[in-house]
Amino acid sequence: MKYKHPRIKPIYPVYQLNKKQFRVGAQLGITTEFDDEEGQFWTLANLLDGVRSFSEVVVGMKLKYPELTFKDIEKGIDFLNEEGLIEETFPRKSVEDRYIANVNYFSRYCKAEDDRFEIQDKINNLNILLLGLGGGGSNIVTLLAGLGPKMIRMVDYDRVESSNLGRQLLYREADVGEKKTAVAKRAINEMNSGIKVEIVDKKIVDVNDVVELTEGIDIVICAIDEPPFIIHRIVNEAIVKVGLPCVFGASQVSRGRVYTVIPQKTGCFDCMNLNFSKNDPKFIEQFVGFRNIQFNPPSIAYGPGIFQLTASIVDELIRVVTGYTEPKSLGTQYEINYEDGNSFTHKTWPRFEDDCPTCGKGDVSQWEIFQYYQEKK
Repeated sequence: MKYKHPRIKPIYPVYQLNKKQFRVGAQLGITTEFDDEEGQFWTLANLLDGVRSFSEVVVGMKLKYPELTFKDIEKGIDFLNEEGLIEETFPRKSVEDRYIANVNYFSRYCKAEDDRFEIQDKINNLNILLLGLGGGGSNIVTLLAGLGPKMIRMVDYDRVESSNLGRQLLYREADVGEKKTAVAKRAINEMNSGIKVEIVDKKIVDVNDVVELTEGIDIVICAIDEPPFIIHRIVNEAIVKVGLPCVFGASQVSRGRVYTVIPQKTGCFDCMNLNFSKNDPKFIEQFVGFRNIQFNPPSIAYGPGIFQLTASIVDELIRVVTGYTEPKSLGTQYEINYEDGNSFTHKTWPRFEDDCPTCGKGDVSQWEIFQYYQEKK
């Protein structure tokens, strides 16, 4: 039998406009309106409460509309399912109370044949490597605590400073002077004791520093941005080497960017460099000019803007891992404008299998851009 205990998703209200019309949903873009002169769909929607089995729903419909066949009723439920309004109740399944709201949210993206609990199950079995506990990482880890991965391995070498407190809201005044890793572990243990937390006090300076941190890891978040550009290239080479996906994030003045690399599937960071080298005649000049001034900007961070960026990073990670809906940053830069709340994706860059020296068969010496990634002495 196709359906067992189907129900209209409880995240949507079911209400009549008049005797011949009703709606499921009340949100712009996901509200379905039915013209229902005979009241059959209204009756069906009310019978689909998850308490009744499919067979009981059929009986209830036939009592009121004896002319309907089993197939007619099943087709009616099929139509509601195609509209994304139906889910299986799964009366024997449960989840921790703290994650119920997550499961309800994910049900938006599921149909009756899907298991909305499966998405949260994937999260609860996830092992994450988080590089950096600064403006990005400290807020990312707070969001992760609410989602409940199995394990978070956090890496940083810095101590909490008073200048961090305006945007790194994981930390408190009493934490100033303590190691960020120690404070973060204590905070996460208090937020969600079910998460295993590992901390590593270390500054990432080369590829092997990252590689040795990846054992048992499912996905990486790169929330470090110093030295500019160079650190992303280091992390990129490491995750390509070990074959792990990585979500990268960085903030500018009034915008933030997120991009994701899945080795052998998307273009990597070096492919992005090649793409700009091939298609933007001013790319290398701009890169060299910026590098030559050794620009060392002051901290530029506005808490609400950082929250927009870090929320996008974590949501993108969940999209990549669970597939609950399509990721936005695969092989492209997803940009968030803090000023007006708009976001957009840049042009996708391809994977240059023949040219890329990192994820392909290319020769690094053949591409001018890479010589400028060496740190100036």
